[in-house]
Amino acid sequence: MRKVDGLRNVIADQFACEYKAYDLEDACNVYEIEPDAGLDPMHSKRLYVLSGLKKLPDDDIWKLARRIVKEFENAEMIKTMEPYLADTELVFSFVTRRRIVDFLDSLSDMEGRMKLDDFLSLIWNMSETTDFFIGTTVGEEIMSAVKLDKTMSYKELLTNRLEVKYLPDETFIKFLECLVKPEVREGNEQKNYVQGINGIIKEDGYELYISSQKSRVPHYSIGKRRAVEGELKNLIFAPVGQKPDITIENSISNELRLIGAADNCLFYNFELGADGLQWNTLIEWWKRNNKENDGDSELELYGRLRASLDSESEKIFFRTYYNYYRHPIKKDIPALVPQVYLHYDPRSKYQRKGKVVYSHQRMDFLMLIPGGVQIVFELDGQQHYSLNGKAMPALYAEMVKDDRALRLKGYEVYRFGGYEFLDENYAKQIISEFFDELFERYEIDL
Repeated sequence: MRKVDGLRNVIADQFACEYKAYDLEDACNVYEIEPDAGLDPMHSKRLYVLSGLKKLPDDDIWKLARRIVKEFENAEMIKTMEPYLADTELVFSFVTRRRIVDFLDSLSDMEGRMKLDDFLSLIWNMSETTDFFIGTTVGEEIMSAVKLDKTMSYKELLTNRLEVKYLPDETFIKFLECLVKPEVREGNEQKNYVQGINGIIKEDGYELYISSQKSRVPHYSIGKRRAVEGELKNLIFAPVGQKPDITIENSISNELRLIGAADNCLFYNFELGADGLQWNTLIEWWKRNNKENDGDSELELYGRLRASLDSESEKIFFRTYYNYYRHPIKKDIPALVPQVYLHYDPRSKYQRKGKVVYSHQRMDFLMLIPGGVQIVFELDGQQHYSLNGKAMPALYAEMVKDDRALRLKGYEVYRFGGYEFLDENYAKQIISEFFDELFERYEIDL
C-alpha cells in the first residue's frame, strides 16, 4: 500500500471516531470531502468518508492531514499519524518534545513547590478512576509509582504514561507555561527553568517571555521568539574619523577583516555560541588586544568608545549609563556599544550616482543581552526629521521605515528625542529609570 493511501485510511478512521453518523455530512463539507452519494454514513462511517478521500488528489490528502492535525487537537490522532507526517506539522517538533522530557527528567522536580499530582492536574485529569473496585485515581496511581514506590521515573511518566510527545500544541504550550508558574516556582529556580526551556524551544521559533508581573513576580507565556536569528559573529563599532574599510576574508564562513586605517574602528569577534555581550567581557577583550598599555583597561576602553560619539545627547546617554552602573560590584552588566554598523555599503552615495543602498548604516547604540535579544537605541537629533531647520516629512518617514525593518528582523528598537537631553539632570533621571525598567523586563540582575 502506498503511504498516501495509508494516510487516507487513518483520516477515515479519525473522522469515524470524531463524529456521529448524522454529523458526518456537514463535517465532510467543512473539509471539502465529497463522499459517494449512494453511501449511507449510518451503515459505515469509515467507508462513507473513505469514498470521498479517494477522490482527492494525493497532494490534497497531505494538506488535509496537516489541517486536521492542528484542528482536531487529538493526542491519539497525532500518535497514529506520526509515521505519515513525522513532526513537520506540529509547532513543537517531536525532537523538541523529547528534549524537554530529558531536561525535566534530569532535574526531577518539575512539580516545584506543588505535589506532583496537583501539578499534573493543571494540565491533565488526575481525578479519573483507574480501578473501579479499589477506587484508585490516576493521580494516586502516579504518586505511588513516582514518589512512593519509585517504580516510574519522570522520563517514563512523561513519555509512556502522559505521552507528552503526542500532546496537541495548545496542550503542550500549557504544560510548558505551568512549569514556570509562580505558584510552582519562583526566583532563580524559575529563571533556570525558563532558560533551560528557551534553549530547547528556540529551535521551533518560540520562547517563554514575561507577559506580566504581579508583586514583582514574573508570569510567563509562550510566544513567537523575539530574538534576532543567526549566530553572533562580528561586531564593527566605535569608528573615529573616516569610514572603515571592510573586506571579506572568507565568504564561506562569513569572516570579515578591517584593512587600511584599522585602528579608526573597533572590530570584535564573538566566541562560538556567545549569547550576548557583557561589559567585563569587552574589557578583557580590550586588555588582550592592547597589552602595551599599562593603565586601567576599563577606563581606556571607556575613553575609546566615548571618542566615537558625535552629539552631546549621545555623550550624555553613554556616560549616564556607565556612571550609573559601572562600579566594582556591577561590572558584569550588558555592554552599551556605540556607533555599530548593522548595515554596510563600501561605496559612497556619490559613487552610486545618488542612489542609496542603506539609508541608515550605523546605529547609535547596540546592546546584546542573554536570550539572543538585540536592542538598538537611537537618539533623534534634528537631522532625523529636518534639513537646515526645515521640517522634512520624508526624513521622518525613512526613519520609521528603517525601524520597521529592524523590528521585523527581531531587533528591539528604542528611540529618545533630542528634547529629552536639553536638561542633563532630567536626562540622567530618564535614562536611569529606563534601564532599570528594561533590565527588570529581561530579568537582568545587577
